[in-house]
Amino acid sequence: MKKEIEKSILQKHNLSERKQTSFLPIALLVIAAIVFALSLCIGDDSTKMPIMFIAIIIGIFGLAKMFMTPKVLVYDATNEILNEEELYFDSCDKNNVMQLLSTGDIKHLRVLAKENGNHPLLVEIHTGASESVILYRVYHYIPYTYEPLTEYEIYKK
Repeated sequence: MKKEIEKSILQKHNLSERKQTSFLPIALLVIAAIVFALSLCIGDDSTKMPIMFIAIIIGIFGLAKMFMTPKVLVYDATNEILNEEELYFDSCDKNNVMQLLSTGDIKHLRVLAKENGNHPLLVEIHTGASESVILYRVYHYIPYTYEPLTEYEIYKK
């Protein structure tokens, strides 16, 4: 769903949004610089220009990749990255889903979830690998959109 989470909610729960770092953009820029430098050493203009063009394309791709890195949620206390997951349920499962969320039983919640998105109850979950921190929000389908039933809440083990 990729809904924007308010900064006040993030600060309240000791979470932050950070850009995910990657080695690929830096590697592409270094390769582009090396290829460009090598093209300057070539004396023949018929091969020099295509190699310079390739270096420029690689450099532009590296810059674009560097500025378009996605943001991730991070739990500041353990520096753990939280992954987003969407689970769908029937309306009759609402009480059971709310109880499982309040106790932090994500494994049982995943078993209870339906296969596709054609169900009126949506749970947006952000969990880390250890599942010690769970940020969640419950939505209910109202024609053409999902409206929030709860505010963002957190479960910490």
